[in-house]
Amino acid sequence: MKFKAILAILAVAASIPASADVLYSNNFETNTNGFTGAGFLTGTQGYGALGFGQQMLRNNAPGNPAAASVLNLNFGGAVSDANLSFSFGALDSWDGNNCCGPDYFNIRVDGNLLFTQNFNISNGSPAVNAHLTTLSYGNQLGFSGWADQAYTISLNLGNLAAGDHTIEFFASGNLWQAGEDESWAIDNISLAGEQAVPPADVPEPMSGALLLGGLGVMALALRRRRA
Repeated sequence: MKFKAILAILAVAASIPASADVLYSNNFETNTNGFTGAGFLTGTQGYGALGFGQQMLRNNAPGNPAAASVLNLNFGGAVSDANLSFSFGALDSWDGNNCCGPDYFNIRVDGNLLFTQNFNISNGSPAVNAHLTTLSYGNQLGFSGWADQAYTISLNLGNLAAGDHTIEFFASGNLWQAGEDESWAIDNISLAGEQAVPPADVPEPMSGALLLGGLGVMALALRRRRA
């Protein structure tokens, strides 16, 4: 009975998923590894004082929707409870619902829109969203003469199957002005989740009768040897 209990414990332990792992991270200090599409590295200017480092990924593409910065991922095994977090800057004159808006920032995962927020620098208050934490609002942080915004964004992506995935970051709005008038930037991006550890090979449990039989054969051989 003890032998079977030990094997059962080992089998359960082998199937327990690992704790949350960092599956992707980039602070854009040296590269944009994993990203394709629109976007380029630029100095952070006043955003550096808010934890953005010295460089960030900036996208000032035009269009509705504008061209996306796309993070391309591949997982060898399924991921559960994936969480995406990053620093976000809404640069310059995001107009919200006033005369020249709306101006949306969006996140699409594998073609599904999971986040959209209409940002506004003219209404006197930062955006309110359960996924946002405000770092700065209404302060001129560089680039043009307009005031800027900065947030951290955290988003749960749920479970992701093994294989390829894409996360698209893009702006939209029928009056999105882009260029040097409106743009956005991200930094300190991290994706974490729990990846299941493949079960270890556990030997088949030996039956009690077979175990006793084997012990009997060994005892008989030892008795003959002594005789």
